[in-house]
Amino acid sequence: MKFFLYGDNVNPTQLKRRAPEHQFVTLATLPEHTIQFGRWSSQWRCGLANVAPSPGEKVWGAVFEVTEEDIKLLDQFEEDVPQGAFRHVQVTVHDQAGEKMLVTTYAAESIGKFKPKDHYLDWVLKGLKHWKFPDECIEQWQLYRPK
Repeated sequence: MKFFLYGDNVNPTQLKRRAPEHQFVTLATLPEHTIQFGRWSSQWRCGLANVAPSPGEKVWGAVFEVTEEDIKLLDQFEEDVPQGAFRHVQVTVHDQAGEKMLVTTYAAESIGKFKPKDHYLDWVLKGLKHWKFPDECIEQWQLYRPK
């Protein structure tokens, strides 16, 4: 199954733990969406990234081929958020050549406005740099830093 992952799930250490059989497919963007921090992470002790509709914006992520076993591990979120908080949704992403691709991703109902913390953002940025996301993506994540 092709899965669009973003935020802390693109960190290679976390990805190996949560989807050990993953295969990288491509970097991609989810149009008409933005990153929000509408869920609290007990693991990170801060806001956890989530995609939400937002006209004119886009979310960078990566498409991976994952197995059913990977999905089971990913769905557990290491008990970081209540079970079922994040659900699978079908979305159309655009690869770097502009081709459209129907994939699955995670989305959650926002329960508030939480701020991310530097240690969480550093973890995300490590993943973005590992997969060689473009500067525009890295700069966007830097803007989420607490003031």
